[in-house]
Amino acid sequence: MQVSTHEDHTFLDPSFPILFHLDTCFPYLPVTSSVHWHENIEVLYFIEGEGIVYSGTAEFPARVGDIVVINPNVLHCIESITEQCRYYCLIVDRSLYEDFGIPVSNMMFKEIVRDSAAQGFYDKIIREWTDRAPFYKPAVKLLALQLLLHLSRYHVDSANDLGEIQNKRLTMVKDAISYIRTHFREELTIDDICEAIGFSKYYFCRVFKEVTRRTPVDYINFIRCNYARNLLLSGRYNVSESAEMSGFKNLSYFSKTYKKYMGTLPSQKDGEGPLNGIIP
Repeated sequence: MQVSTHEDHTFLDPSFPILFHLDTCFPYLPVTSSVHWHENIEVLYFIEGEGIVYSGTAEFPARVGDIVVINPNVLHCIESITEQCRYYCLIVDRSLYEDFGIPVSNMMFKEIVRDSAAQGFYDKIIREWTDRAPFYKPAVKLLALQLLLHLSRYHVDSANDLGEIQNKRLTMVKDAISYIRTHFREELTIDDICEAIGFSKYYFCRVFKEVTRRTPVDYINFIRCNYARNLLLSGRYNVSESAEMSGFKNLSYFSKTYKKYMGTLPSQKDGEGPLNGIIP
């Protein structure tokens, strides 16, 4: 069960390079709070509750009706600040918009869009996707391109220039996350990470917290608990086996840490607590 902080997008239909789905985020089970990035643009549309979108080193509150743009190759995550928040997620492969001459990959968009025209395009995408009328896929492709064209005309953030120092910081965090994801099941220390990425411990810990909103230890424990959770839900491993396979050497510490991050004890069966079948 290999986990990667770089999110690969698989488009089963080459003629329809679009992913579209409805996501639900809970404050006690931060499924989307694992920081990741991908090459394609992602456009979210919030329809219930409120959340915080962390993008790069900035954070933005999002409420019902907001469109949130996740720029390509930017570290990001989402956390709910209400009982739950729900949002549609539209991911468009770069081949589609580049073939139509829309240079999305070379732009930095404003993260929060409050624009009735953009909402109109998104509402039509939702209706086409839900109704599945004849030729709905070409209709969704056309609407997605219209949405991206609109964003490219009116919502490019010309002042957003990450700069060399900021890019260096984000690259360091990406490298650290990749190393953690690869080695979290082993004995892993902050010194190990710093040696692998070539930065001092003080600088690394400070920047990692600023970018991810977690300390390195928090992040390691979250990744381990999330991995253990999948092992437990598979039904193939007991609590002790799941703990050991996830990098925990002490069962008592595992149970306490799991409760902190997952909202339930690892010994609880699926459906007895907040897990309730939600699989990251």
